[in-house]
Amino acid sequence: MATAIEQARSNVKWASGVDMLVGLWLAVSPFFLGFAVYSGALWNSVIVGVAVLLLAGSREMGDGYKVAWPSWVNAILGLWLIASPFIIGYSFLQTALWNHVIAGALVVVLATWSALATPREGM
Repeated sequence: MATAIEQARSNVKWASGVDMLVGLWLAVSPFFLGFAVYSGALWNSVIVGVAVLLLAGSREMGDGYKVAWPSWVNAILGLWLIASPFIIGYSFLQTALWNHVIAGALVVVLATWSALATPREGM
């Protein structure tokens, strides 16, 4: 039977691993979905995608599962992704809009789950 720490570590690593995949998708999606010619959507997707990938990766590797702040930063980046098509001004690009809204929602859920699963002292 898994201890509370092992279960928390497993939850953090699972959620962060899937979050890494979402970050990778964000970084490459403009080229697959055809919105790479729109610089605002392109760079938002690439920069946020790489940031999500790196922050989630820091939770996935070694003892990174012990600190929650990278996941909270990722949750904020997920909220940014949801709002950014309207703020930057590419909401008319339906593919980029929905890609960022759906990926942003996934990042928020996964990052929040990862942050809340972080083992606390005395577990």
